[in-house]
Amino acid sequence: MEKGKIIILVLTVLVMFTATAMIATATEPPTPFHVYGWVKYSNGTAVLGPNVNITNLNTTENTTKNYTVETNASYSYYQVITSSCNVSASDMLNFSASDNGNSTDRTVTVTPKNMTEGGMFEQNLTIQKGICGDVNRDGYVTGYDSDLILLYLYKGYSLEDEWAADVNADGYITGYDSDLILLYLYKGYELSCRP
Repeated sequence: MEKGKIIILVLTVLVMFTATAMIATATEPPTPFHVYGWVKYSNGTAVLGPNVNITNLNTTENTTKNYTVETNASYSYYQVITSSCNVSASDMLNFSASDNGNSTDRTVTVTPKNMTEGGMFEQNLTIQKGICGDVNRDGYVTGYDSDLILLYLYKGYSLEDEWAADVNADGYITGYDSDLILLYLYKGYELSCRP
């Protein structure tokens, strides 16, 4: 074989290896991205089986992207496992959590550090619970709240906070709850809405 043909053959093989190496580095596989946290009430009680939504507000399609959030009815924990194909540094993630009545939300910007650490960032969420007995959510427990329970029961009046109206935490709103608010106001009775 001629010397020139050998040089061309060697150069061709080197070019093929170089091209293959460039393609391999240009198409790096996606990396996992994990977000997790716990949801609790402002009084520290766990919110079991919370409704959690995580939305990427900065997707490349200029539309929002919702992630599938894993929760369990027996725990306050949630998590999302996705990949770098679905989230990037500087994306804005909106976290919202609710208990079918009260809710909270926050927006967090993904950092380059989050991306290099595989997401793995904790976002604990706190749902502000209303005041037990404050049926109209004005920030105070008054005789008017007791009256609103009676209006609800006998006149079909709608309550702004049914959780706050069940002051003995038995799962029902009754005239007894109205009485307990008055006992709280005038006799110091302890109200005990469900956490």
